[in-house]
Formats: sequence, structure tokens, C-alpha cells
Amino acid sequence: MIEYKKSSAVLVFNDKGELALQLRAAHDDKFPSHWDFSAGGGIDDGEDDALAARRELHEELGIDADVEFITKEHYTYPAWDPSITREVDLSVFKAHHNGPFKPDPDEVEKVQFFGLETIGEMMQSGVKFHPEFRLSWEKGIVVPAGNQ
Repeated sequence: MIEYKKSSAVLVFNDKGELALQLRAAHDDKFPSHWDFSAGGGIDDGEDDALAARRELHEELGIDADVEFITKEHYTYPAWDPSITREVDLSVFKAHHNGPFKPDPDEVEKVQFFGLETIGEMMQSGVKFHPEFRLSWEKGIVVPAGNQ
């Protein structure tokens, strides 16, 4: 079965060039306890991609920030259920914020800033990441603000 969705994702960088990642809630029904973009989620019918990105920042992290478009990608990957293949059109944005965050406990276990080198080490050591973040990382999309 193929599941299609349109999503926006945001990479939030701080003044040190570190990236805020969210650890998805352990009770999430899709990719629980996986590290993920700073914020992100589905785009509602008729909703602008950038508006969806700002909405997700507010809903998931409790912050308001300007977002800057980076890229739009199409990914196909195995979902959390092996009988499902997920296809997504993903709009990726970046934003700047130093925290603090007020994560929504229904969706986010915690938010933490990491250096990009540390994230790379985490990936190599087998730490669980959401497939869309991992695919974006592997394509070289995840770079510090100002380096696009």
C-alpha cells in the first residue's frame, strides 16, 4: 500500500550553528523515539508550505520564527509498517532561534541542539532518525544557516 502526503519541515539553527532536533514522543504511532527535524508535519489542504512550517514550529516547539525556503524534495521510503510505502513531497525550511522551547508533550519528548558533526556520528552509530530527516541529511540539505 502507498501512503502519500505533503509536508513541511524546519531546521532551526542557533547562534553557534547548532541544529535543534526533536526526539519524537515515545507514544507516537509513527516513528516513536526517533530524532527528527526541529519541527514538521503535514500541510493542510489549501495551506501554503511556509505557513505550515511556521504553524508546526508553534505547535510542536512553542515558538514563532521566520522561515526561509531551502528546497522541495520527493521521497519514497518504507513506513513504520512494512506493508506501507510512504511517498512524500517535503518542503524544507530553515529558521533561527536560540530557545528556550516549549515542546508539545503529545508529539515531542525533548528538543536538543547538536553540532552537525555530532549528528553525523549519531547516524553512523545507529541512533534512530526519522527517514525523511535521514534522506535529507544524505542529500546534503542539512547545512548551517547561511551556507545554502
